[in-house]
Amino acid sequence: MKIKERLMEDIRDKSVSTPIDSERELAVKFDVSRMTVRRAVNELVAEGYLYRNKNRGTFVSDQALHRKNTTVDSFVKQENANYRLIYFNVRPEPEYAALFSITQEDLMICAVRLMMEDDRPVTIEEIYYPYSHVHSMGMKDLDEMLDMTGYIVDGTVTQRFYPILVPPEYSNLLNLEMNTPIIMVECKIHNQVGELVAIVKMYHNPNEKVIEMTL
Repeated sequence: MKIKERLMEDIRDKSVSTPIDSERELAVKFDVSRMTVRRAVNELVAEGYLYRNKNRGTFVSDQALHRKNTTVDSFVKQENANYRLIYFNVRPEPEYAALFSITQEDLMICAVRLMMEDDRPVTIEEIYYPYSHVHSMGMKDLDEMLDMTGYIVDGTVTQRFYPILVPPEYSNLLNLEMNTPIIMVECKIHNQVGELVAIVKMYHNPNEKVIEMTL
C-alpha cells in the first residue's frame, strides 16, 4: 500500500484538528524516507485532507473541505510518477518578465519535463520562474528547483484551460498523432503575499490524463 493511502487510513476516523505524527515519526513508522513521507503529506494537504499550522504542525481537516484537482497532480510529486527532463536553460524571457516584475534582461529558469506513470507519457510541463528564486530559496539541485510542491501548498494557483492541438514538438513525446486535440492548462502560482513566483504550462495527454475537479 502506498504511503499516502496508509496515511489516509490512519486519519480516516480521527477528529477534525487532530495532529498527525511528525515526518520523522511517520518515516520510522512506515520504514520509508522522510522525503517520501513529506510528498505524501503534501498531497493530502493539497487535496484538503490535512492542513498545516506553521507554528504547531499538521492536522486533520474537516471532511467537508476535501477537494481534488487532477490538473495540479504533477506539481505535487506523485509516488508512482517519474520525471524526464527534456530541456533546461537559464536565460532572459522577455515574454514573462513584466508578469514577474523583473527586467527583460533578468535571468529566468526555463525547463521542460515529461511526467510518466508506469512508463506511459502523461503530461509535459513548461516551467518558468525568476533565477533569483534559486538563491533566495536556497535550492541546491535540479529536482529541488523544479519541485513546485511548496509553492502549491503554501500559496495559490490560478488556472486557465485552453483547447489546442498538440504542439508538433510534443506529439512524439506524448505518443500522440500530429494535430491531436488536447487541453493545455496554464498555471500561475502566487505566494502568500500575492507575488507571482512561477508559471507552468501543462500539456495533458488525453489518453492518459482525465481532468477532474471536486471543489
